[in-house]
Formats: sequence, structure tokens, C-alpha cells
Amino acid sequence: MFSLIDTPWLPVVGADGHRTRIALRQLADDHVIDLACPRPDLQGAAWQLLIGLLQTAYSPPDDQSWEDIWHRGLDKGWAKALTPLAPALWFGAKKPSFMQFGEGLKGKARPIADLLVNASGDQSLTFNRQHVLTHDPVEMICPHCAVLALYARQSHAPSGCRSVHASAPAAMTTLLTLQDHRQPLWRKLWANVIPGVHGHCVSEVFPWLASSGLHDESVTPESTAPLQSFWEMPLRIALDFAHTQTGHCDLCGETSEHLLTHFHGDVHAVRHEHRGHPLTPYRQSTRDGPLLPVAGQLQGLAYREWPGLVLGEQGDDYHTLPARAVQLNHQRDPLRCKVGLWCFGYDMAEGKGGWYEHHIPTWGDVTPAIRNYLPLAVQMADDAQSLLRQSVHAAGVGADKHCSTIDMTFWQETEQFFKRLYDAIAGGMSAAEALRAWQNQLYLYLIGTFDRLTFGNPDLRCDLSLAATARSNMVNRFFSQKTAVQLEKIQSQEALAVVNS
Repeated sequence: MFSLIDTPWLPVVGADGHRTRIALRQLADDHVIDLACPRPDLQGAAWQLLIGLLQTAYSPPDDQSWEDIWHRGLDKGWAKALTPLAPALWFGAKKPSFMQFGEGLKGKARPIADLLVNASGDQSLTFNRQHVLTHDPVEMICPHCAVLALYARQSHAPSGCRSVHASAPAAMTTLLTLQDHRQPLWRKLWANVIPGVHGHCVSEVFPWLASSGLHDESVTPESTAPLQSFWEMPLRIALDFAHTQTGHCDLCGETSEHLLTHFHGDVHAVRHEHRGHPLTPYRQSTRDGPLLPVAGQLQGLAYREWPGLVLGEQGDDYHTLPARAVQLNHQRDPLRCKVGLWCFGYDMAEGKGGWYEHHIPTWGDVTPAIRNYLPLAVQMADDAQSLLRQSVHAAGVGADKHCSTIDMTFWQETEQFFKRLYDAIAGGMSAAEALRAWQNQLYLYLIGTFDRLTFGNPDLRCDLSLAATARSNMVNRFFSQKTAVQLEKIQSQEALAVVNS
């Protein structure tokens, strides 16, 4: 057994680039600037764990207290705040143990690799960096890495999952990230903490403290404390500390005499009924449906998602609500114009689990023009993408085979123009002028891409007359779409305002 509070177990990077491990009580050290976990999913899990611990042990009671700590630091109060939570922050064979099921778990022993998504030599994708990270097979992991692996598995388990090998959409996590990477780690985490009440060391917050284990088939919001959203245990898991080995950890490479090789997992999981998580964005049907967590996909996020995840968005079919931490903290004085958004999670669709990440760039002041016109710009892009796909298909060049490629490259290749649009509106350019420039960029992209896929592709044989007709129809439809009409109205309104001024 070891204490997460007092034992150096968490991999971090110092301001001088030196890597080491710290105990949780050392989080207040200004010289620690980042985490250094061996896998990107464990890195994300570690951020969530620490934010959850700050929220549970050190929640500021109000906005002024939040800013006081931002400027003053965590100071000695942090270590003092951890002391009452000590019984929940032990890890090892003896129960209660952090994030593990209590006594009496009868599930069969499973290889430790099953605790990690895509750990058996498969690929884990991180699309924000546009490359593939491969992992060697995992057979043994040290207890320090096991803490993060266990938290990652529990915290990202799909809502309502029914087994250790659940295949369902998992909720996305969105975190505010500071533009200044030299800031201390605790301050980067604090950007995602919101005012609230402290948590107590009870099973309603930390479910592994329950003396009888988690025998219920479901957990309701009424039976738990709100802070349990950071500590939910939808999967019945207990690590096997009785059969450990000596050697090197397959994740971090460090030597350990207590390498874990198996865990016990029950076939049935604990169903958690809906509870809003402060780090998760949600969508709700316009027909008064339930709030559903936004789930990411391995093909990554496009800029069409940015307004909803940062500002919130009202569409024809559903509303998007940013994570509560993003809503409350994005425009605080210390953070305004200094933060971007880090979106990540697992895509568990069809049993092919993978990791995705996406970084939304720093946004400045959220002006009325930004709120009013960026959603229209996204809709213009949506219409253009759909029109391009339909037109290529109408040209008879087998667009069905290239449909996903057309869609993906559209969002990737027009992103630079969307950033320019945002900068123009944020910089004070009139909405009509900025949107007209955006429309022209989309038009030029459609024409260029259509021509390349049809007339300019020597490997494709198509009816040139058919392709010419499809191109002409595309041009006509582009300037007669609903969003184009809306843009004309905006131009007329601005022109009238100038005349009347």
C-alpha cells in the first residue's frame, strides 16, 4: 500500500526540463510545469484526476476566492486540505483502495493489458498532431502507472456501459489550456476548477469507501454527492496484488518489485444514471430530450464544432452546451485571451477503442459579433461541403468512394480561412465584410477542388459535358443557398446603418 498524498508517484516535468515524480501534496510547487505520463490517454486522465482532486479538496467558495488563489497560489492550505481525504487516497492490496471494487469480486482474472484501451500493440490515434502513436504489448505495469490506467478506464467508461469491454460512445472531456506553457502546473489545472463546496471523505463522493462494495446495479444522482462525477466507478475492477513480478514496467520503463500482471473484472458493470460532469460538453434535442454528453470520434474534430464547445450553440435539431468549467471560466479576467481548449477522450465504437485529441486555438473576448456570426459562418461551410460532395457525385466520377476523403479534407483545408474570419471579426471588421471574404474563400475552394477531382484528374474518365453541367449547377446553388441570402440581409442592414448614422 502507498499513499497518493505522500508517496512520489505522479510523473511531472520541472521548469528546467527535468523529469521526476511527485506526491499529490507537492502539486503546489511552482517549479512543476507539466505532467509526463507515458501515454496520451494517461496524460489526459491525470489532468482529470488532479482537477477532480482540486475541486473536491480545495474548491473556492466564490469567484473572488478563485481569483485570490490564482494570484496567491495553493500555498500550505493545499496540503492541509488533503489530510481529511487521506483514507480515500491509498492504493494497494488492502481495501479500501483507490478506484477499486471492494472485497468479494468474483470476476475471472484478466491480463493487465485489458485495463488499457488499445494496449496490445494496436494503434492509438491523436489527430491534432496528425500522426499515429503505436504501443508495444503491455504485460506488466508498475503500481504508479496502474493508478492512472485505472482512473482512465473508470472515468472514460461509456455512460450506461454493461461490461469491462463496453463498446459505446464515451463522453468527451474539454479543458481550458493556458497559452503560456511556462505557467506552473497547478495554475493550468486551476483554470478548470469552478466555485463550489468541498467534498467529504465519504462513499457518496468516493464510492470505493463503501464497506459493502458496489453491489447495486445502478447509481442515481439522488444517492450520491455531485462531486462523485469525478470519482465514478462504473466498472467493477480489482487489481491482482497477490501475483506480482519484478522487472521493468511496460509503460514507464521503471524498475519495480510489484509489477501487476492481472486484474479481476466483473462481467456486469454499475449503470450510472445521467449526472452532469463539469468537464464534459452536452447536447440536447430541441424537442426537450435529455442532456447527452458530446462524444468525440477518431476522425477528429473540425472547426464546425468550435463555437458549440467554446460558446454554446443553438441549432435546428439540438443545442450544444459547453462544459460548465468552460462556461464559467473562459472569460475570467486572468484567462481572457490566454486560453485555448483541449478536447480528448476515447472512441469505443464497434469495440475498436482509440484515443483522440484536438486543440482549439486561443479565443479572445467573446463579443456579440463573435456569438452572432460565427455560427452562420459554420453553417455556410456545412452547406458548401455538402454541395461539393453532391456536385462531384453529379459529375459522375464515383464520389461515393471519395466521400469521406472529400469531407475530411474540406474541414482540414478550410480551417486556415476560418481562423482568419475569426481574427477579422474579433479585430473589429464589419460582419458583412468578413463573411463576404469567407464566402469567397469557400467559393474558390469549391471550384478548385471540383476541377481537380473532375477535369484535372487523368485517372478518371467522365463525361465532360456532365461534369460541366454539374459545375455550373454548383455555382448557381452556392450563391442561392439560405446562408447566402442571410449574408445579403446582413450587408443590407449594415449599409442602412451607415446611411442613417
